[in-house]
Amino acid sequence: MQTVVSELPVTLSFIALCGFALTPLSAWIGLYRSKIGVLRGDGGDPVLFKRSRMHGNFIENAPIVALSLAGAETLEMGAVWLWIGFLSFWVGRLLHYYLYDSRQRGISMALTTFPALIWGCYILWMVWIAG
Repeated sequence: MQTVVSELPVTLSFIALCGFALTPLSAWIGLYRSKIGVLRGDGGDPVLFKRSRMHGNFIENAPIVALSLAGAETLEMGAVWLWIGFLSFWVGRLLHYYLYDSRQRGISMALTTFPALIWGCYILWMVWIAG
C-alpha cells in the first residue's frame, strides 16, 4: 500500500477532497428538500434546482478530472503541473458556487475542466508519441 500512496499523492488527495465535498453538497440539497417537502426533482423551486445543478455539475466533472489526474500522475507528469491543475479544479468549483447566476460563470467551468484537457493531452502524448 505504501507504494500506491507514495506514487499517487496528488490523485489520492484529490479523491479524498471529492469525497469530503460530496457530503456537504448532498446535505445542502437534502435539508432543503425536507424543508420544502419535495422528494424528487426540483418541484419547480428555483433554489432546489440551483442546488441540484451545482451538485450535478460536480458529479459530472469530478470523476473524469480524477481519472485524467491519475493517468497523468501515473505517467509521471511533473508534480507542479499536477498541483496547479488540482488547485484550478477546486478554485473553479468555489467560483461555480459564487458565479452560478452570473454571465462570468464560464470562468469557473474553464478552471474546473481545463486541468483534464491538459492532463489528457499529456496522457496522449506519452502513450502515442513519447512512449
